[in-house]
Amino acid sequence: MAKYVGIPYLVPRKKYSEMKISTHTPYPGITVYDNVFNWDLNKGILLGCTKAPYFFGWQDTFNIEEAFLHFQITNDMWQHRHRDKNLNNILNPLIDSAPFRDVEENRIASTVINCDTTNDSHTVHTHKNQDVILYYVNDKWSDGWGGETFFYDEHGKEIIYTSPYTPNRMIRFDGELVHRFNGPSRTGPKFRFSISTFIWKDS
Repeated sequence: MAKYVGIPYLVPRKKYSEMKISTHTPYPGITVYDNVFNWDLNKGILLGCTKAPYFFGWQDTFNIEEAFLHFQITNDMWQHRHRDKNLNNILNPLIDSAPFRDVEENRIASTVINCDTTNDSHTVHTHKNQDVILYYVNDKWSDGWGGETFFYDEHGKEIIYTSPYTPNRMIRFDGELVHRFNGPSRTGPKFRFSISTFIWKDS
């Protein structure tokens, strides 16, 4: 198991239940949560992401054109996160957040921290029989910096919803919806951090 070097846990100023989280459902199977964490906790998770032991590539492909910097947190790492205080600093806030409220930990397939650069642009894809909770980690982002997530019709042709990269936003969606996301533009930050958690649906 890769050693994870993170930061001391930052206690939020408010309990999660006291946060003024706003939600909306722009399309069936997609729910958007804004203002998920207070900004101290958001910044703590961001700092943890900058110290993750990233791997170049994907486990399911050898195509160099489809290889990106990511750190995969397996279900076993989830179940034993108490052994690694630094891993706890990211996973505990996630599992305690509103979008995860009904998530059973044994159904979590994995969590992936993505570190996208200005050279990265992902192709359309799906996650069969899984729900996804996507978290935008960067604490500052401006219009024109890219980083959007696009959702498409079943044919992957027409865009049905676009989420701009919005700090402290989570999107919970049906993984079988066709989607893709962009890296940052050259006018934006060098790195776009996101955390995606994949949850097995009921069989």
